[in-house]
Amino acid sequence: MNQKGYKIKNKLVSISTSISSFLIPIFQYVPCTAVWFGIMSVPIISYIALFFQNPGILLYDLRFLFRIPGTYIALVGFTLYIYALIFQITHRKQLIRNGPYKFVRHPQYLAFIIMTFGMTLVAFQTYPIVDFNPFNISSYTIILLIWIGEVLAYIVLGKIEDIALKSKYRDEYLKYANKVFFMFPVLRLNKKKDE
Repeated sequence: MNQKGYKIKNKLVSISTSISSFLIPIFQYVPCTAVWFGIMSVPIISYIALFFQNPGILLYDLRFLFRIPGTYIALVGFTLYIYALIFQITHRKQLIRNGPYKFVRHPQYLAFIIMTFGMTLVAFQTYPIVDFNPFNISSYTIILLIWIGEVLAYIVLGKIEDIALKSKYRDEYLKYANKVFFMFPVLRLNKKKDE
């Protein structure tokens, strides 16, 4: 493939990754609160649309949600996302290797995983009364499977982004990728001491 073909391919990968990473959380289910309380959970896109019709539901929801520990986990994820996003925007046009990118290569996807995990815990606390259950599977299992699907989608998006960055930055990215964890930071047990 020639140089022009690589540039087009990289641009398409970049655009599709950006669109996908934006769409996945929009279809995350929010807990049944306000007008939804006791009925069902809805994707956040539907909630936002109805919020503009009745902004008063937000205060009710906030009072309700801050009684549930999962809300705080979701806020930690949201805070990490905002921090990583601001850091990425202010350091464009280069391979970012500091800030949150010093610890993981994909802090925004990690933030979405943490955020949706918190939202999933909240959804467990706000079990719907009307249970759509065509396969006789518990709603908890369905909600958990939705979250696992989202995690897998973010991992795939991270791998696609790795491929795009590898083709753009080549050896520089390979050195960075060998030093920094993919998405989930863990302790390095065999860390070499600097001499």
